[in-house]
Amino acid sequence: GVCVGGPHDAVVAGNRIQGLRRLRVSERGPAVSLWNTPGSVIENNDIRFGRDGVFSVTSNHNIVRGNSFHDLRYSVHFMYTNHSEVIDNRSVGNLAGYAMMYSDHLTLRSNVSDADHDNGLLFNYANDSAIEDNVVRGSEKCVFIYNANKNRFVGNWFEGCQIGVHFTAGSEGNEITENPENPEDGA
Repeated sequence: GVCVGGPHDAVVAGNRIQGLRRLRVSERGPAVSLWNTPGSVIENNDIRFGRDGVFSVTSNHNIVRGNSFHDLRYSVHFMYTNHSEVIDNRSVGNLAGYAMMYSDHLTLRSNVSDADHDNGLLFNYANDSAIEDNVVRGSEKCVFIYNANKNRFVGNWFEGCQIGVHFTAGSEGNEITENPENPEDGA
């Protein structure tokens, strides 16, 4: 895929990135890899058959917007990626949709997770974030919250999951409110 390591304000836009299907998911690389590249924008890409769609490590103030993700482990995987936004993306048929780990002050808004197997939204040591107007359908767990604190889930739509929201490992201070009667998923 695309490996971005070090520059500020990089842009990866309008690409179709397709991994090798003959490899197991764990053997594939990320479609877009970000390392220490603050201010980067990843938008309007069609990403399939990699390990992770966007994998960001130690890279702050990034925007992942308007992408389509299929047949991956995680659509968006943040590790130590703070003050970043994930907006208007579509994740379909992946192991998990949006995996936020060891990252703080995130915004996840207007994303769709459709039939992502294990989790639509996953928060592991992710704190002080705003999760707004997302749609999650047909996962084992719509939301998995593991030792993630002070997050605010507002106006999200969770449907057809075996477990709606799973809190564990001392997750505290999270708020889930204002779930709509009829979702507007932008799909």
